Amino acid sequence: MSISGHLSDTTGPPSTSLGFDARNLEIKTNSIERTLIPLVSQITTLVNFKESYLHNGKPKSERALRAALKVGSAVEAAIERFVAVGETIADENPDIQPEMFDACHEARLAGSSIANLSCCSSTEDAPLLDKAVLVRASRQLLSSVTRVLLLADRVMVKEILRAEDKVAYSLSRLEATRDFTEFVKIFAEFGGEMVDLAHRSGDRQHDLKSEKRRAQMSIARTLLERLTMLLLTSSKTLLRHPDLDSALQCRDGVFDQIRIALQLISICVCDGVFPMESARYAQSTSDEPLDIGIQLTASAATRQLTEMLEMVRMTSRVGVGVRERLISALDALCEMTQDFTDSAYTPHHHREQVLDFLEECRFEMTNLIQPEDNTDAIRTDGLDVTVERLNRRLKDLSKQLQIVAMDQLAEVLRTNEDQVLMSSIKACAVSGDIDGVEKYLDKFREHAEHMQEVSRLLHHISITDALHVMTGHCERNMRHLAPLALLAGRTLCVHPSSRIARENLEVFCDTWGQCINDLSRLSKEADAALNGRLAAEKQAYMSLPRPGKHGTTHKPSKPITLDVEDQQKMAKVGLEMKLLTSEVDAEAEKWDEYAENDIVKRAKAMSSMAYNMYLFTRGDGPLKTTHDLFTQAEFFAEQANKMYKTVREFSYEVPGSAEKSELSAILERIPVHCQQLQVMVKSPTVGKTATFGKVDSVIQETKNLMNEIAKLVTASFVCATKFDKVEITKSNSEAGRSLAAILNRNRGRAATPPCGDVLPVFAVPPKQVPLSSAPTTYSKIIKGL
Repeated sequence: MSISGHLSDTTGPPSTSLGFDARNLEIKTNSIERTLIPLVSQITTLVNFKESYLHNGKPKSERALRAALKVGSAVEAAIERFVAVGETIADENPDIQPEMFDACHEARLAGSSIANLSCCSSTEDAPLLDKAVLVRASRQLLSSVTRVLLLADRVMVKEILRAEDKVAYSLSRLEATRDFTEFVKIFAEFGGEMVDLAHRSGDRQHDLKSEKRRAQMSIARTLLERLTMLLLTSSKTLLRHPDLDSALQCRDGVFDQIRIALQLISICVCDGVFPMESARYAQSTSDEPLDIGIQLTASAATRQLTEMLEMVRMTSRVGVGVRERLISALDALCEMTQDFTDSAYTPHHHREQVLDFLEECRFEMTNLIQPEDNTDAIRTDGLDVTVERLNRRLKDLSKQLQIVAMDQLAEVLRTNEDQVLMSSIKACAVSGDIDGVEKYLDKFREHAEHMQEVSRLLHHISITDALHVMTGHCERNMRHLAPLALLAGRTLCVHPSSRIARENLEVFCDTWGQCINDLSRLSKEADAALNGRLAAEKQAYMSLPRPGKHGTTHKPSKPITLDVEDQQKMAKVGLEMKLLTSEVDAEAEKWDEYAENDIVKRAKAMSSMAYNMYLFTRGDGPLKTTHDLFTQAEFFAEQANKMYKTVREFSYEVPGSAEKSELSAILERIPVHCQQLQVMVKSPTVGKTATFGKVDSVIQETKNLMNEIAKLVTASFVCATKFDKVEITKSNSEAGRSLAAILNRNRGRAATPPCGDVLPVFAVPPKQVPLSSAPTTYSKIIKGL
């Protein structure tokens, strides 16, 4: 049963008043909904009991009556404890005190009414009015309890806003200071305030129900993490070279982006809770809305037009108002497709196909909106056929737009131009080659415009709320970061011997590389969504054995969830394992011609499992408890053994060479690591400390095994390519035919990336420090000053 449906019959925008409308209590967080579920269940039990009692016309058994009386008393006692907590919160927060006391009073009265009505159920002559009174009391109880929870939630939101206000105030102090010593002192305070905001906003992000708001919160928090280092280096550059306009503009641009990220967090946390101040932290300087979730794209325009056509199909009429809306929706879609057709990087044949589909859509729309000559069945049948044809044209157009966008993304990521440019810029900066820096900065300007255009196309074809938000912000971040990187390069050109200016440019180059990695990851997620696949973060490994009746054990061990503090101790090992999974993915992706080979498939499957284990160290992903982790590790060892057997069979066919010797040496180490991992997984533990030690050991050993797998994949394909070049040309060789059969199994089929391949394969993402570990980060930064 939906909680929201229990509480209100209508859903609308949040009221601008700070009070609550009892008929429209909209729940924005999962924690409130989970809190209400047991109460709804108990009340439903009471109402069903009363209904059954009246329907049969005779009292229930004594046991049932006692159970109903017990439930009523339990509800009253629970409400009393709940109200006591609410009143304590009201005492600590005078701004919500009147509303909280009122809601607590209503909840107490409703709880008492339900308990009294449950007592009345024990009599044989229960009046017919009791059911209506019970339902009314139940609604009042749910309404008042929800008001208490929403008021408490408002307190949590205020705490986040206070944390943001502290960050914004420190930001203003950093912006105004011109003394280096004072800057270091303020930055230390700023770091602590950022850590506090990171913890509060992270908890809120995981609690939000809206997929769009969660994505926006994630984007804002990631942006704050990256911009903090840019703030440090750009401010140091300005303090060192205060006379340079480029240094000032670069520093001010970073400050503006931080304020935009703060504004985005406040939009997410205030949604449905407080009236949002449009310029609390940042004033919008363009027509583009800060809330990118409401921005129109090609996929959104297509969806809107499709919904209108469905309404036309249902009503079988096209009135004047409907006709105008249909024309307007088609015009909006045509406008959105201009980003595809006007792009200089769109091939001519793709542009022609898009324009042809648009022309066909206009033709079908003209047939649909023509004036009605008659209203007989012939007109109705013709309208249905026209709507169906127009829907098919829209699907063809959407598919073509997806092809254009994904082709451009694949091409630009395959060339890896950004990595070459960033490396060249940093190399020239380190060597003092200012002419080279200027040359590559000019190339970077063109490259940045191309990347922004490609990311805009990806934004147009994103079909989920989360992807719509993330791709839009990816394009926006690139658009804001590129000119700042050019300003940092210009500062270095003016002061070529400045170590601080060189460091500033290098940090901007690294941040740009992170944006490109984001684009690569989002392109894979978008492709998975368009093809009906799930991303690895949202899907458990399907072959993971489950305990219990149909699993590998008959009596599962009690799951133990690690504390956040313990999980952070494993973060370093988990991050190293993540980088290894990225390395394996990147190595396997190079060999498109062997995409259906067993070695490639097993390597990618093991990479997916290792990535899920990495997510466990962050408290995310499908592995929720230590039992899930140990089961995943056991299956990982089994897959490694299968990989060992496959590669061993392959090694028999490889001619004797130094490469074969290296492959054999790596191969011999695989069973040792597999056996060690299996022994660790099966070793019994008692107590939390021992369990954490076991988890740490299992993840460490998994990382070691993954390292060997990465070497094994590389060595296997080195041998494969050498044999292809030397041995396969000998068509009469029996060994050559055997090895070719192993390597070229299903070679002619198109390669399809697995669901688990979610990390960028074009560039290994740079090592990042999560916001949760920011205290160490800031202390290191301050020591570096």
